[in-house]
Amino acid sequence: MKQKRSSSRHLRGILQVGISVILLVVAFRQVEWGDLRSSLAQISLPWLAAAWVLFLVGVIVRAVRWQVLLQSLDVHRPLRDLVLWYFVGGFFNVLLPTGFGGDAVRVVELSQDTQRVGAALNSVVVDRYLGLVALLAMGLVAGALRPDLAPGPILGLIGLLLAGGILAAWLLTRPWWRNWAQRGGLATRLLRMLKLPDVAAGLSSYTSGSIVRAFLVSIIFNLLQIFWNVMISVGLGLRLPIALYFVIVPLTAAALLLPAFGGLGVRELSYVTLLGSAGVPQATALAFSLSIYAITVATGLLGGVLYFVQGLRRTRRKI
Repeated sequence: MKQKRSSSRHLRGILQVGISVILLVVAFRQVEWGDLRSSLAQISLPWLAAAWVLFLVGVIVRAVRWQVLLQSLDVHRPLRDLVLWYFVGGFFNVLLPTGFGGDAVRVVELSQDTQRVGAALNSVVVDRYLGLVALLAMGLVAGALRPDLAPGPILGLIGLLLAGGILAAWLLTRPWWRNWAQRGGLATRLLRMLKLPDVAAGLSSYTSGSIVRAFLVSIIFNLLQIFWNVMISVGLGLRLPIALYFVIVPLTAAALLLPAFGGLGVRELSYVTLLGSAGVPQATALAFSLSIYAITVATGLLGGVLYFVQGLRRTRRKI
């Protein structure tokens, strides 16, 4: 059984790398190498460093959101542990093509610590969900207020994604899942493989107050995410309306749900396409996305160091 799971993770890892390579080829074929080198050379390092600081603060804010959800499930962990697991998850997300992503790391670490696998899985799924839904809602409001910055098809896509997310949450709160999980057949096995009955069963455990607090924390995190994009933009010499990022960032975040290695390829193609529609040269847009990937990798490396230190501490305790 373990060998089968390991093989499955390796296959997912190979698939992720393959998708990233294909999308990177598509993105890089749209720019001239000389233009890309020039765009990368003009990045202001102080602005890039400031964006990374906001990125790191964002990790802590996300850990706070996770803690709010866990407390509603009567799972209590110090914030420093949750922050650590977020950083370690970042290491697995961007540096290891194993198919064993950061969310899985958080589930495993919390499960080992609390012996509550269902609560760990449920909290991570809801944590992700609230972040994306809050970002899409912010994008829809910004697009409605500044329709000149959001073409109809883009605004419609944001609305469609938001409606789909809300519909999915509503469907998961229905009592059908418990009944379907008890039946036999292919559909039941598929639902159990996706862990949907476990997630659905845990949703009723959240209080409305905890969901509202977690949603508000999501708004804070998403503002940080938007403004580190703005800082990178300024570092590249761009002067785009801030409202534009409220439209671009949600779509990019939704695209990053696709199975790609560290978001590579998906992120680059998204920025080249979306910023290109705003008149940004493709080479500059690609340099923009690579700058974001650079601070993501830097955060992952920091998570790797913390993971190594954590392993040393566990070894010493056993000795």
